[in-house]
Amino acid sequence: MEVSKLSNASDVDLVFPDGFSFFEPYLRYFIREVLEIGGEAYASRASDGDISGLFIYDDFEKSGTVYTRSREVFDYFCGLKPFNFLFAELNTEVESEIYDIYSIDLENHDIVHRFSHEILVADDGQIGEIERFMALAHPEMNRRWIRVALRNEDKCFTVRLDSEIAGLGWVSFVRGIGRIHSLFVKPQFRKLGIGEDILYARLLWLKSKHARSAFSEISRSNSSSLRIALKAQMRVCGQVFQYFKKNLARKEPLKS
Repeated sequence: MEVSKLSNASDVDLVFPDGFSFFEPYLRYFIREVLEIGGEAYASRASDGDISGLFIYDDFEKSGTVYTRSREVFDYFCGLKPFNFLFAELNTEVESEIYDIYSIDLENHDIVHRFSHEILVADDGQIGEIERFMALAHPEMNRRWIRVALRNEDKCFTVRLDSEIAGLGWVSFVRGIGRIHSLFVKPQFRKLGIGEDILYARLLWLKSKHARSAFSEISRSNSSSLRIALKAQMRVCGQVFQYFKKNLARKEPLKS
């Protein structure tokens, strides 16, 4: 196995074997994004020269994602950097939290919804406010991600109540496919339909951009987001597994 560190998203010819990853259309985008927030990216190749794995890592959050179907590659990247948690599509015997990937075919699905709240799209002038809001849900997050996401034309949809952001959610649009992520509603504003409004606003925006489909990774423990996704007729098409340091540490030794 040959491993190389990437300095930009064009460093490697991203030609993957069939079935390499559900996220294949987004991999170059993910590499560019993690490098722009100050993170690192690595690619591994098998003996025949084909890509066998990708690893993106954020040292600020001590988190990363491993894209591979190989247990050997997974173990190698687990031992490459210190981390608090890692995501991977590879299911192992190590205890993990399961995220189901929900998707919807936007080309053949009408999006109909009656909104209860005004939906706004955030701009650069609200970066500070968005950073403070998102820190409520993710105190350890790398705040550089927000500026990078907006610069890369991700959209942040918000609902404001009482002159403050009550809830927000992000959407990316890459190669005709939307990714719906990072929904958060303040506890005091929940059960008012805000999360549902933000989901449908993002689906309608993607529809207006002629997106073929959209997907969202949702933890099985997140009952409110699961309910909203099912109401929008999104269906499970895959899984992602979140591994934690304390569980992976029990498996020794990791390759390095």
